[in-house]
Amino acid sequence: MTIFIDTHEGRSFESSGVMVTPETIVAYLGNDNRLTDWHGRTLGTYREVAKWRINSWLSTHMYQVEATVDGVTYTGRSHGKGMLFRGKAKKAWWRS
Repeated sequence: MTIFIDTHEGRSFESSGVMVTPETIVAYLGNDNRLTDWHGRTLGTYREVAKWRINSWLSTHMYQVEATVDGVTYTGRSHGKGMLFRGKAKKAWWRS
């Protein structure tokens, strides 16, 4: 995995650009409903389930998103395309 390193005001910041576990995910909403890492590599797909207006300097809307990576479906929120998505694995109805 490639590590992204950025230096800002003399401090270094590192990011692998993604975190995917069976329980949680942190990734980015890319173009054409592609879920990507920091470098734009496709991890899976996503769809916007709902959106609502918010009063934020970051964006005008919050999105409820479902994403699928390696057969696991996650649900979470994002500020939209190009922005970070944080989600938790959806529990299947047949699991206890």
